[in-house]
Amino acid sequence: MSLIDLATAPVRPGARPPFWRPATVLWSSGAVIVLLLLALHVIKAGYVRQDVVQLQSGEDWRSGGWLSQVVLRFVELLPGATLQHLVLTLVAAIVSGLAFGALHDRLRGNGWFRIGTFFVLATLLLHAGILYTLTASASDLPLYIAFAALIPAIRALENVGDVQAAIGIGLLLPLLLLASPSATLLIVPIAIASAFADPDARRDLRAFVAMLLVTLMPTAIVALGIVGFIAQSGLDVAAALLPYVHAYASPRFDADAFLFGLVALMVFAPVLLVPLLYCVWPDLPERRHGYSALAVVALPLYLVLARATLQTGMESIVPALALLAAFVSWLTVVRLPFGLRVLALLALALAAASSWSVLALWDAPLWKAALFSPPPADLRGLWPAP
Repeated sequence: MSLIDLATAPVRPGARPPFWRPATVLWSSGAVIVLLLLALHVIKAGYVRQDVVQLQSGEDWRSGGWLSQVVLRFVELLPGATLQHLVLTLVAAIVSGLAFGALHDRLRGNGWFRIGTFFVLATLLLHAGILYTLTASASDLPLYIAFAALIPAIRALENVGDVQAAIGIGLLLPLLLLASPSATLLIVPIAIASAFADPDARRDLRAFVAMLLVTLMPTAIVALGIVGFIAQSGLDVAAALLPYVHAYASPRFDADAFLFGLVALMVFAPVLLVPLLYCVWPDLPERRHGYSALAVVALPLYLVLARATLQTGMESIVPALALLAAFVSWLTVVRLPFGLRVLALLALALAAASSWSVLALWDAPLWKAALFSPPPADLRGLWPAP
C-alpha cells in the first residue's frame, strides 16, 4: 500500500459491515465520555452554559428553532441551575457522540482508511467552535445536523433524480424548519430545485407541481401539527412563533457584517475550497456531482447572508461550523482524488488551528478560561456542587 492510499481504500460493493461494529461503538462512546468530562470540567470551573443563561434571563425563545425550544422548555421545568446544566450537557454529549459514531461509520463505508477517518474526527474534536457548541451552547446543534443530513440527500437526488429521491429531500426539509428560524427560507428554493431535478417535471407543468407538492408536504404537515399540538395543549401559540416572527420583523442588509461573516467563514472553515475545486478538477474517480458539492458551500453562505440581514442573534462562527458539518457529511458520499483528499485533511487541520488563534473574528474568553483551568485531582471533583 502506497502513501497516496492512506486516506481512502477501494469500496467493495456488498461488503459494507454493520453499523454497530466495535470501532463505531468505540468512537461514539468515546466522544460522549470526552465531551461529557470536558463539559463537567467547564461547569465546575464556574462557567454558566449559554443555554442556562437564556433560561435565567427569560429569553430562551431567542435560542433557536422549535427543537431547541422544546428542549429548553423541558429543562426549564427542572429544579435548580445545577440540574439544568447537567441535563443540557448530557443531551448535547449523547447527540454529538451518536453523530461522531455515524460519521465514523459512513466514512469507513465510503472507503476511508482508519488513519484518514481518525484524522477527520480528531480535527473536528479539536476545533474550538465545535467544542464550544457541545460543551457551552448547543442551541445551534440542530442546524448543523440538518445541514449534514441534507448533503447526502441532495447527492442522491442529483444522482437519480426520481420521485423517491425527491421524497427523501422532502422528509428532511422539516429539519430546517425545526432547527432555526433563519434556515426556514431555504425550504422553498430547495423544494423547487428538487422538483426540477425530475426530467418529467422539466417538461410538464403538472408533473412539476406534483413534485413540488410531494417535497413541501412533509414540512407543511409538521408545521401544522406543531401549531395544532401547542394550541390543543393550552400553550401560547404566539410565544412559540415569536422567534420566527422576530427573525424576519425588520430585515436590513449590513454590508460590513456580511464581509465580516465571509472572512470568518473562510478562516474558520477553509474546507470550502475543496468542493469548489472538485467542480473543476480533472480525472475524477467518479462521475462529477457538482450540485451537491456547490450545496456544501451555498448553504453556509446563506447563513452569512441571513446573519447580515435578519435578526438572528447568530454568532460569527455558526456559518463556519455549519460548513464543517456539511463538508464532513459530503466526504461520506464523494470519491475524491488524492490531491483533493490531502487538501481536505490539511484544510480541516487549518480550521482547527485557526479556531484557537484568530481571536479577532470569534472568541469566548470566559469559556476558554474555564476549559483550561486546572483539573481536579479526582474525577469525582468534576461533579458540580448545587
